[in-house]
Amino acid sequence: MLEILTTPHKQDPLDWLRVPLVEEYIVPLYTHTTLDKHIHELIAVFLAYHALYLLSYFLSPRIWLAKFKTLSYKTRIDFHIHVVSLVQSVLILILIIPCFYDLDLAEDRVFGYTPYSGFVTTMALGYFLWDSVMSIWYVQYFGIGFLVHGIVSSAVFAIGLSPFISYYAAVFILFELSTPFLNLRWFGLKVPGLFSETFQLINNAVLILIFFFVRICYGFYQAFNLFSDFYVNYQDERFHTTGAIIIFTGNVVLDILNLYWFYRMVKVAYAILADMFTGKNIHDDAKKDI
Repeated sequence: MLEILTTPHKQDPLDWLRVPLVEEYIVPLYTHTTLDKHIHELIAVFLAYHALYLLSYFLSPRIWLAKFKTLSYKTRIDFHIHVVSLVQSVLILILIIPCFYDLDLAEDRVFGYTPYSGFVTTMALGYFLWDSVMSIWYVQYFGIGFLVHGIVSSAVFAIGLSPFISYYAAVFILFELSTPFLNLRWFGLKVPGLFSETFQLINNAVLILIFFFVRICYGFYQAFNLFSDFYVNYQDERFHTTGAIIIFTGNVVLDILNLYWFYRMVKVAYAILADMFTGKNIHDDAKKDI
């Protein structure tokens, strides 16, 4: 990790990576010069996150044997998915740090590209593709909302490899700042006795604040900047009109989902606080709304 962060920020730290059979069976399926530079990373990231899921699948029930006995099949699957989400969110937040010091991207926010920004975009795309596959596989358990989120996010980051709006990859990945706290809250609510009530209370407060200021306030502000950049550059021959429409639509969908999820978080927080101060458990159903 230290080597990646200390690599000159314009270079792809994994450009040496080669995954067996990719050149023979996957590369012939497309014609995309930028994807060519990152296809091995994309496949490796997808496989790595699924390997982490399988690792949690086999190890977590053995580590928390007593607690797992009380969980339903759906909750167990969700547990492993949240383990992957937690690791991914921390990792990608660290990896985007050099992007905020890249003047080339800042000076050309729509068409600018560096190998490192492509690497970061690929890391995010690999996760969201994995998340989309899992959401499709278990759609009967987790519903359409998470599936839409995965597909829209995958589409946006795939377009980003055009290259297109590479500057905004790190900007919108910053939304993941709330994800570690969201995962910890899920673990606390779904796995009895895993965390103390004090820890959960502090975590919930931090989560709601970060979610509101990062995903809602910062998110809407950056969406405005993105659409402004689209307007300024739409006549440029390099402008990706179809991609811009998909990104615009996807951003609106994700903003609506964020508002809905924020409402649900506030609802759960109110239920927890109400029962805490009254000493009753009259809001148990609301606490499950996550």
